[in-house]
Amino acid sequence: MAIEFTYLADHPQHIPLLAKWYFDEWGTYVEDGSVESFQDKLQDYLNTDQVPLIILAVDGQTLVGAVQIKYREMTIYPDKEYWLGGVYVNPDYRGQHIASQLVMHAEKYAIELKISLLHLQTESLNGGLYAKLGWEIETQVNYRDVDVAVMQKVLTD
Repeated sequence: MAIEFTYLADHPQHIPLLAKWYFDEWGTYVEDGSVESFQDKLQDYLNTDQVPLIILAVDGQTLVGAVQIKYREMTIYPDKEYWLGGVYVNPDYRGQHIASQLVMHAEKYAIELKISLLHLQTESLNGGLYAKLGWEIETQVNYRDVDVAVMQKVLTD
């Protein structure tokens, strides 16, 4: 297995599958959400040099996983500008540390974009994977009827 990390902008053919993954995972949290609306939203992420963007993990022609760098994910925190989100790994590839690699690639690329602080939200209230990668829990809140930990990481070269 030779996983390559690249951009959704360079592989837009993966939008339909990625939209299905995201809808299946998080669609219940989006009012009037549909696979089609997720596909439409992913068009905003077809960037390689500015936020928002999506980094993909691919194995040949197979989409393995994705991570997003985006603006102001949680409306209750308008002061928190940059967010990591949409971390998803194809079930056939789980257990191989691909999510960790995606997060680390996103962190590295955020630094290249001159982003010094990233935030995220996770339903894993102890921070899970992100805590292992050096993210710190800021607070826990109920957001859109879901208990989440809001985390942050200061990024340095």
